[in-house]
Amino acid sequence: MTDFILALLLLLLAVAVVSIRKTYSSLPLVELKRRTEKHDSQAAKLYAAAAYGTSLRVLLLLWIAAASAAGCVLLARSAPTWLSILAVTALLLVVFAWLPNGRLSAVSWRLTFFVTPGIVWVLSHLHPLLSKSERLIEKRHSEPHTNLFEKNDLIGLIEQQQRQADSRFTDEELGIAKRALQFGDHKVVNVLTPRSHVKTVLADDTVGPVLIDELHKAKQTYALVRETAKGPFAGTLAFGKLGLKSHGKVRDTMDGAVYYLHEDDPLSEALHAFFVTNHSLFVVVNSFEEYSGIITIGDVLGQLLGHLPGDDFDQYSDLSAVAGRYAADHHHKHAEKPVQTEDKVVE
Repeated sequence: MTDFILALLLLLLAVAVVSIRKTYSSLPLVELKRRTEKHDSQAAKLYAAAAYGTSLRVLLLLWIAAASAAGCVLLARSAPTWLSILAVTALLLVVFAWLPNGRLSAVSWRLTFFVTPGIVWVLSHLHPLLSKSERLIEKRHSEPHTNLFEKNDLIGLIEQQQRQADSRFTDEELGIAKRALQFGDHKVVNVLTPRSHVKTVLADDTVGPVLIDELHKAKQTYALVRETAKGPFAGTLAFGKLGLKSHGKVRDTMDGAVYYLHEDDPLSEALHAFFVTNHSLFVVVNSFEEYSGIITIGDVLGQLLGHLPGDDFDQYSDLSAVAGRYAADHHHKHAEKPVQTEDKVVE
C-alpha cells in the first residue's frame, strides 16, 4: 500500500513539474527581462530561474523523467497490471496532450512562484554540472522552425497578434505591417481617384474666387488642365498654390508637366515613378490611352500606411515656424537640466 501511495505521489510530482516547466516557457526570456527591468516583482521572480536557460530545462526534464520512472516502477510492483497500464496511459495523456495544449491555470502560476526560490537554489549549486550538458545540447540544437512558409502565414500571425490581449503593439503598427505585406497585391486602379471625381479646368480659365471656391467645394487637391474641352492634358493645377491674391490665367499657375501611369501598374511601380519623376500626381490611363482618373503620392502612401502621418502643420517654407515647432519642449528640457558650476550643482 505504501509503494502504491508513493507511486501516485511521484506521478503527481511529474505532472506538477511539467506544469511548472510550461509556466517558465509561457513567456520568452527577453519579455521576462523587460518586465523585470520595469520592476514587475512576479516577472523578476520567474526571471531568476528562467535566466539559467538550458540548465533550468535540463533540471526540470531530469525531475520529470526520474519521478515518472520511479512512479511507474513502484506502481508496477504494487498494483495490478491493468491498473498500472491505466495509470501510465493517463499520465502520458496528461503530460503530452492535456498540459501542453491547455491554458495555464492560476494553480500552475502559484505553484511555480512557490517553488522558484528552491529551484534557483538548486540551480545555483548544480549549474556548473548542468552547463556541461547545456553545451552538448546547444551543439546539437537547430534553429526552431517559425511555421511560416508564405506571406499569408505572416499575415495570419499579425492578425493573431491583433487579438492578443497583452500585446504592446499598437493597432497602427500592426496595421502598417499587414498593409506592407499586402502592398504588392494592389494595382493603381484600386486606389485611383476616378475621372468622375476629378475637376478639369481650361488653361485660359481665370484664376479667382469663383474657381478657388469650385475647387474647395469639390475637395480637390489637384485639378487637371486642358487647352480645350476635349483636348489632351496640358498640366495640373495644385489647389494648395492658390490663395486669395491669386490672379491671372490657369496657365500662369499650373504645372506644365504631365506624367502617366497605367491602371494595371502595381503600386510599387507607382511608387517608383514618383521617385523617378519627383512628381506627386499622375494621370491614369488604360490600354486604349483612355483617361481613367488620377493617382497621387498621398493615395499610395495612404494604402501603405493607412493614413498620412503627421499633424496639420503645412508651413514648411517658413523658417521661424519650423524652428519653433518644438521650442516649448526644448525649453522645458533645458529648464529641468541642472547647471554645473565650479563649486556645486545648482538646481
